Amino acid sequence: MATIGIMWDRMNKDVFKWQAKAIRAAGFDKLLLFKPDHVDRRYRTIAGWVYENNQWRYEPKSPYPSIIYDRGIYSGRMLKEARQVKETTGIPFAGDWLGNDKWTIHKHLSVNTKLRPYLIPTLLLSHDQAVHTMLHKYKKAIIKPLGTHKGTGILKLSYLNGKYVIEENRRKSIHLSKEGLHGKLAQLRRKRNYLVQRWVDITDAANRVYDIRVLIQKNELGQWHLTGMGVRLGKAGNITSNLATEGSAKEIISFLSKQFGHARALRLEQKLRELAFEIAAQLERSFQKRLVELGLDFGIDRQSHIWIIEANAIPGKEVFKRAASPKVFKQSLQLPIYYAGFLHRKLSGGKTRRKQ
Repeated sequence: MATIGIMWDRMNKDVFKWQAKAIRAAGFDKLLLFKPDHVDRRYRTIAGWVYENNQWRYEPKSPYPSIIYDRGIYSGRMLKEARQVKETTGIPFAGDWLGNDKWTIHKHLSVNTKLRPYLIPTLLLSHDQAVHTMLHKYKKAIIKPLGTHKGTGILKLSYLNGKYVIEENRRKSIHLSKEGLHGKLAQLRRKRNYLVQRWVDITDAANRVYDIRVLIQKNELGQWHLTGMGVRLGKAGNITSNLATEGSAKEIISFLSKQFGHARALRLEQKLRELAFEIAAQLERSFQKRLVELGLDFGIDRQSHIWIIEANAIPGKEVFKRAASPKVFKQSLQLPIYYAGFLHRKLSGGKTRRKQ
């Protein structure tokens, strides 16, 4: 009997109803939902929720699964536990981590000459000069934590009338002298590491920030498949477009057609497709890791130039629930299960077959 494990940072089994419905077609008999700190490595058992025969039950000592699909975003002690599960249990994972270090991912992408024209100029904020260099060249900059999630901690920096202006979602802008900016940057660096990037005008006609989430996933044949695209439109006055900061979701072609016309919108969508496949291939090749899915965020400026904002190996899919068809959203949840089935069959020498 084959079991697929889903490792997550929470234990809400209701979130995984579509994944549970896909296990039989993917070749699995059971699904085991668990947290990394629920793994007993001594006795090779896991406490978690098991889905079998169309129903859930709690199992305090379930045997190790055949393969794991990791959906967790961990920190602190749970991150340590998750690493131990990956490194010491011997259970194969459908995909590896890229980590959430945006600087490292940026460097891996920048070696690809096809991608370089689409990368936002970026420096590591190791000293104040990085900020002044970016402001001198581009007038405005974005400062973001290396490991930011859902747009938290991102600042917009401008130089206006002899003062440095810092903007942040849900807060009033602050004006600082050069000495005040120095103190602010030192305060930031004491807490975590940051990037400083050129600010790119990725706003719509109403001056609302937007970006495009492209989801690319491995399918049941082990091949990259572009599952969907969706626009995340920020709340008026916000400096980011994240749905977690009161943003909204829009269908891509209709939205871009309003900004650039229908013909150009179609060309932009096609270019986004090409870039998504190139990024996926580049990250697997450069990191030398197996990936199962990527959420790629792109910006398009007023001149219709595409910019790569970031790549996420544990992508959120809420934008597809809000802006895409139910079929696309369902597929976004089930494709990793089908790929895990493909990989399990491959790793087990083809001894198990996908169930019809």
